[in-house]
Amino acid sequence: MASSPVAHEKVFIGPGLSRFKLIVTILALVCAVGVVLWIAFHEMQQGAMATAIGSTIAALVFIAGFAYYLRIIAPVPFTITLEPEALVKRNRNGEVIEIRWEELARIREEFFPNGTRIGVIAYRKITEPGQKAKAWAVYRDDVTDLDGLAEALKQAIPETCQWQSETVHE
Repeated sequence: MASSPVAHEKVFIGPGLSRFKLIVTILALVCAVGVVLWIAFHEMQQGAMATAIGSTIAALVFIAGFAYYLRIIAPVPFTITLEPEALVKRNRNGEVIEIRWEELARIREEFFPNGTRIGVIAYRKITEPGQKAKAWAVYRDDVTDLDGLAEALKQAIPETCQWQSETVHE
């Protein structure tokens, strides 16, 4: 059985959505609601009650849908752990993606033309029906030390795993 030369666990952190971005987004949504209500108030003062109510409801439904969409796509905090037996990605929602070292097929890293690393993608050997080869991908903004993660993976992958470097966005 092939195993990785990782003697002890190495953990890399993906912090998720920053507090600053969360607060700015909430303030922007509150301002948008304020503008909609201000416009509705002025329409009602001018006597256009039906159109004010209708357009206000439509605008608030649109804003609520947009806020829900932002909630869906918000990055979730996660950790990537290089363990002696496996490469494990866990997120705050409880999702765990574990790839045993012998099941790791390839790692692909992507670079901008200037040499800046963009992302690291892990692929596994398909072992069951319906399983996808691409296990996970992390990008520069997702993880605090992408370069450290890539270097640790280079040292930890077994000989059966293929390492690919690719320049994108040329």
